[in-house]
Amino acid sequence: MEAQRELELRGIGVSPGIAAGPVLLLQGDDLPLPEYAIAAEEVPREMLRLEEALIATRRQLHDIQRRVEDALGSESAGIFEAHLQVVDDPSFVDEIFRDLRDKRKNVEKILFDAAERYARTLRQMEDDYLRERATDIRDVTRRILRNLAGGGVDWLAGLDSPRVLVARDLAPSEMVAFDRRKILGVVTELGSPTSHAAIMARAMDLPAIVGLHAVCEKARDGDRVILDGVRGVLVLRPSPAREEDYGRIARGRIVIQKRLATLKDEPAVTRDGHAVALSANIEMPADVEAAWARGARGIGLFRSENLFLASGGDPSEERQYEAYAEVARRIMPESAIIRTLDLGGDKMPASVKLPDEANPFLGWRAIRLCLDRPVLFKTQLRAILRASAHNPNLRIMYPMISSAAEVDRANALLEECKAELAAAGLAFNAAVEVGVMIEIPSAALTADLIAPKVKFFSIGTNDLVQYTLAVDRGNERIAQLYEPTHPAVLQLIRHTVEVSHRHGIWTGVCGEAAGNPILAPLLLGIGVDELSASPGAVPLVKDVVRQIRYAEAQDLAEAARGMATGAEVLELCRALVRRVAPEILELAE
Repeated sequence: MEAQRELELRGIGVSPGIAAGPVLLLQGDDLPLPEYAIAAEEVPREMLRLEEALIATRRQLHDIQRRVEDALGSESAGIFEAHLQVVDDPSFVDEIFRDLRDKRKNVEKILFDAAERYARTLRQMEDDYLRERATDIRDVTRRILRNLAGGGVDWLAGLDSPRVLVARDLAPSEMVAFDRRKILGVVTELGSPTSHAAIMARAMDLPAIVGLHAVCEKARDGDRVILDGVRGVLVLRPSPAREEDYGRIARGRIVIQKRLATLKDEPAVTRDGHAVALSANIEMPADVEAAWARGARGIGLFRSENLFLASGGDPSEERQYEAYAEVARRIMPESAIIRTLDLGGDKMPASVKLPDEANPFLGWRAIRLCLDRPVLFKTQLRAILRASAHNPNLRIMYPMISSAAEVDRANALLEECKAELAAAGLAFNAAVEVGVMIEIPSAALTADLIAPKVKFFSIGTNDLVQYTLAVDRGNERIAQLYEPTHPAVLQLIRHTVEVSHRHGIWTGVCGEAAGNPILAPLLLGIGVDELSASPGAVPLVKDVVRQIRYAEAQDLAEAARGMATGAEVLELCRALVRRVAPEILELAE
C-alpha cells in the first residue's frame, strides 16, 4: 500500500515547545456501554449501585485534587471543584433516579443519556467557557461508569512508550493521570486558550495545540507527528525534509537556550546602554518561578481572571488575597502588576450570568462588568490591596478602559476599599500604584485625559490591533489582516508613549507584540519603557535587545513612520534582527 503523504494541520498553540513521536489516538470512551431493560423491583438495586459509584467517584476526585495541589499548586487543583459539583448536584442525581423509574433501563445507560443531554445543552451555548464545561460533565460520567463497572486503572497512566496524545477533547482528570515521562505533547480538536486542557498543559509544561478540527479523522494511531506548540502546527507523517527542518530547529533551540541561559541574570540593555524593563506575563502564581528562571525582572501582567476560570466560580477575598500575596512575595523585590478582572468575551465562569450579546467582545466585559458589579470588583481590589503589604512594588491595572470617566469610577471604588481596610486594621500599601491598559483606540486618543489619573500605561496590542483594524483575530478568513505593524496601530502606540512621557509616567507593552523578538527593536525605538512577554519568550527578546544599539532602534522606528503598509514595516524589522541576531529570527518564525 502506498504510504500516505505528509499533511500539515493548524490549530491554536496554547503551550510552547516542539514534540515529535508516534500518535496515541484517543477516540471516544474506553469503556463499552451496556444497555438492557430492568424490572420495577430492580430499580432500587440500580439506585444503590449509582450511590456507591458516586461515593467512589467523590473519593477519587478528592484524591486527584490533593495530588494536583501538591504537584501544581492550589489554583490548578481548583479545576476539580467543577467535577465535584457534578457529583454533588442533587438535581442531576434526581433526574437519573426519575429516569430509572420511568424508562426501566440499567443505570449505566440512564446515566450516560442524562449526562449527554446536559453536555449537549452546554455545547450549544454561545459562551466558550460554558461550552467547555461539557468536558467536565463527560469526564465525571466516564469516571462514574468505570466505578459502576468495578473501577480499574485509567489506561492512560500505563503507556509503555512516549507518545503525542491526540484526542477530540481531554478532561483534567485524564491529563493528571498521565505519566509525564511518556506523554510528549497534547493535541485536541476542541478547546481554547482558557480551556482546562490548555491550563493543565501549561502547568505541566507539555507542548499543546487545541482547536485543531478533524484531527482525529486524519491521524492514525502510531502515525509519526511533529507538534509545534508555538505556531499551533501539527505535521502528520512528516517527510524526511520536514523532519530535518524541525530537527534543525530543535537542535538550534538547544544551543541557543544554553547561551541564553547565561543571560538570565543580565539586564535587558542595548549595546549603547539604553535599558528596558523586561517582565513576564503569567496565568497563575506558580508561573512566577518560570518567569524568574527565564530571566524576567518582574511580572508585567498577572491575568487574575484565571483564578475565576480555573475554579468555575467567584473565589473569596481570602482566596484571592492568598494568590496575589504569593505573587507579591515570590517576585520581591521586583514589581508585579495585577490586572483586575478581564472577564467577558470568551472568558466567563459559570457563576457570572451574561446577557445574550451579538458582539460580546464589544459588550459587557472587563472594567464595564466590574463597575456594574461593585461588590465583585471591590472584593478583588481589597484582596490586591492586602497583598500589597507584602511587596511595595505590587501594582494594580484596569483593563479595557475607554475613557477617563471609567478610571475615575474605578479609583473611587479603590479609595472606598482603602478606607474599609484601614477601618478594619488590615495592612496595605496606601500608595499602591494604579495603571490602565491601553487597548481601545479611544483610550489611546484621549491618553492626555487619562494620564493625570494613573502612574503608568500598559498597551495590550492583541485587542488594540483587533479594535483598530476591525479584525477578529480568531477569524481564519481575515487572519492576514491582523497586523501589529499596521501604520494606524503604530500611530496609536507612538501617541500613547509620547503622552505618557509628557506627563511623567511610563508605558509598557504586554500584548503578544512584546513577546515577538522581531518587533522588540521597533517598540524600543518608539520609546516603550517596558516589554512584558510570556516566560518562554523572555530570553529571545532579551537577546535581541542586548544585540542592538538604541540608535538603531530609533532609526527603525523613524523609518517606519514613512511606510504605507504593515508588511513593509515588518520586513524592515526582520532585516534588522536578521543582521544582529539571525538565529533568533530563525526560531521566532
